[in-house]
Amino acid sequence: IPLQQQVVESAMRGESLLAVFQTGGGKSMTFQLPALIAGNQIGALTVVISPIVALMKDQVDVLTKRFGIERAAYINSNLSPLERKSTIKAIMENEKDLLYISPEALRSNTIFKLLKYRRIDRFVIDEAHCFSAWGQDFRVDYLYLADFIKDLEEEKKLESHIPISCFTATAKQDVVDDICGYFKKRMNLE
Repeated sequence: IPLQQQVVESAMRGESLLAVFQTGGGKSMTFQLPALIAGNQIGALTVVISPIVALMKDQVDVLTKRFGIERAAYINSNLSPLERKSTIKAIMENEKDLLYISPEALRSNTIFKLLKYRRIDRFVIDEAHCFSAWGQDFRVDYLYLADFIKDLEEEKKLESHIPISCFTATAKQDVVDDICGYFKKRMNLE
């Protein structure tokens, strides 16, 4: 079974996962498809944590311009205050199924409040090797993710964890172990 199919099926079952895809291996499609289905079927939002601002815009542009799908948005420092306000309004009104944010946005009260009022289907962590001290682009704000999700789950009074999908193209075994260990230790997720 192709890796892409395994990942999509696992996400559709509500499982947390870690997938290592080579660059150009169809990674984006494997989280966008379940996100769009969840948005359409149950009005849920998928939150994508991405460390690359330009990639957020590219992902949204591809969905919009190539496929005519206008259900994705991003919030980052490149948005004007008016664009940010408009995006937040669209998310609050269930007009978006995918939201791309940076790891630093996890410290934003605005983002927390925004996600508090939406049903969250899944968190997708792009460039998940950044969790590891051995990852080539380590970003400290990734380490805040478990606290953010636990606080959000508590605020929403959820009885089970929001599923998490981690994706990377550059993970040796020690980095994979670091990623899995982080979620096991901090959230008791396999």
